[in-house]
Amino acid sequence: MLVRAMGIPTQVRRIPMSREQFLQLPEGPPFYDYVNGEAIEVNRPSVRHQEILLALSAFLHAHVQTHALGKLLIEVNLELPNGNIYTPDILFYSPQTAGQIDVSRGYVRGVPDLVVEILSPSTADYDRTQKMSDYAACGVPWVWLVDQETLLIEEYQWTPEGYLRRQAVDAQTPFRPHLFPELTLQMAHLTPPPEGEELE
Repeated sequence: MLVRAMGIPTQVRRIPMSREQFLQLPEGPPFYDYVNGEAIEVNRPSVRHQEILLALSAFLHAHVQTHALGKLLIEVNLELPNGNIYTPDILFYSPQTAGQIDVSRGYVRGVPDLVVEILSPSTADYDRTQKMSDYAACGVPWVWLVDQETLLIEEYQWTPEGYLRRQAVDAQTPFRPHLFPELTLQMAHLTPPPEGEELE
């Protein structure tokens, strides 16, 4: 399944400004991405979103550290080669790409090996359209989309024609990512649903 993403949803608040003006904005709230000469206001994560992020990032970080695979980062600004700036939930850099991390500036530049986005109801369209479009245009090799409600993981691999969905794994099924062949995770075990709810 090839995915070609579209543009920014019209309901998102957009403020035209230069890149220099964007970089001088005070730390939020409100919080913004920078896309094609506009500051795009983004919602801050919910408690559920953060629970999933903490559990998944801790699990991935332990695997990356144990096997000396590279560096895992969460919620840092990523400046893509086209100049657009996002704050993905999780970024992974292998030793071959980790040199792009600009510690002095406090954010990351260049193309990571993996981007993970946790989809909430208010951000899913934006993540699937604008962000995926830019990740594809800049050649981000792997993207995982994790549904906040169902814990379904979709794994996408970059191709010149767009992203190819390699697998979609529900919360009860072990997920074995192509990028980390020695890793197996099961979202239902990693981060149980809120009390009183059951995953289908």
